[in-house]
Formats: sequence, C-alpha cells, structure tokens
Amino acid sequence: MSNPDYADEFYYIGAHIDGREDLIKDGDYDEGNDCEQSDIVMILLNLACIPDDIAQRFDFKPGF
Repeated sequence: MSNPDYADEFYYIGAHIDGREDLIKDGDYDEGNDCEQSDIVMILLNLACIPDDIAQRFDFKPGF
C-alpha cells in the first residue's frame, strides 16, 4: 500500500493522513464507519501475510 498508484486503485487512505474521515466517501449514510471501511480494505489486501492464528480471530462485521 506504500505505492500511491496501488493505494489509489483501492481508494485506501492511510491512518497517517490527517482528517482522512473527511476524505473517505462510501455508499451509506453512516459517517462513523468510513475509516473502518477503509481499514478493512488494507487488512484484506494483506491477509495472506498475517499469521493464520491471528487471522482466524478476525470477526469481519460492523464495529470491527
């Protein structure tokens, strides 16, 4: 995700970006989950690199 072209393709805005919650737009009216949706993209793209014992503990649901 450090490659800007690659990150742009997935519309990922890193947690290090100030005010990223204002930059993330999604298809629902819940403005409180925008960063969560962007972060889950990052996790899913890197899932193969996460050890199995940790990945198996993920519970992909609202509030993740």
